[in-house]
Amino acid sequence: MRKSREFDNVLDECLERLLVKGEAIEQCLRDFPKHADELKPLLEMVLATKQASAIQPRPEFRDKARYQFYSALKEMKRRRSRPFFSWRLQPRWATVVAIVLAFLLAGGGTVAAASGSMPDEPLYPVKLATEQVQLILTPSTLGKAELYTKLADRRVLEIVRMASEGKPEQVERTAQRLDAYLSKIAVLALTQEVTGGVTMAPAAREAPAAEETLVVEEAPLLPERAKDDKEARIRIDRWARLKATVVRYAISHPARLRALLETVPQSTKPALLRAIALSETGYEEALKSLD
Repeated sequence: MRKSREFDNVLDECLERLLVKGEAIEQCLRDFPKHADELKPLLEMVLATKQASAIQPRPEFRDKARYQFYSALKEMKRRRSRPFFSWRLQPRWATVVAIVLAFLLAGGGTVAAASGSMPDEPLYPVKLATEQVQLILTPSTLGKAELYTKLADRRVLEIVRMASEGKPEQVERTAQRLDAYLSKIAVLALTQEVTGGVTMAPAAREAPAAEETLVVEEAPLLPERAKDDKEARIRIDRWARLKATVVRYAISHPARLRALLETVPQSTKPALLRAIALSETGYEEALKSLD
């Protein structure tokens, strides 16, 4: 398990360097020689798909590909023997397939159509894939934490819908995703120095005696220092807004789920209770990290 987590972290770093920073595959392979054999085919697949997605196919080809894709989704839904897309099976391939899928569909209306899909609908895997790409292409720690918070809100809305329709299995799966996002927020908050590099206001001093004459001259900040201070203060403000949002969700999300207990089918209540417990503990940990 520990080895798997180590590889997943390495893969995430290489994907970010490849897609965001434009580094070559060989650079990552040199930096992580122990994982080079496993990394190479995954990174090559992502890079090849990204390059291919830049080519504009003929409309008739695109329409045919979209038709085939929808047909495959419907067939997968009919079988139901194995989920079309599982984030828990083969996580390293799931991440890469998510990126490949999003690149392939980005040129059409499939991604837009998937944005409002629910966990029991065929296009939901596309929705998850698109979100995964957004996370990978978000370079900053703060940006990732903000996005995970937004995605947590989406998952709660999906839990509400699935619980209302009496679908406990979907409630369980979505609650697990919610729990994972809240854990990510906590980890990201712990790794971010929110107040670093900011000049704090000076401590209050006693007023000078009446007979004293005190002249204070403020030295002007250099342009670079002024810019750094401004950026740091913007960063602090964003972290403060993020914390306020998490505080609000920590109250509203469990409350909204608890309100469903009186109306959902009896068979769904155990899954809903577990979702409530996960949301409460997850938000508690996230808020501890943000303090």
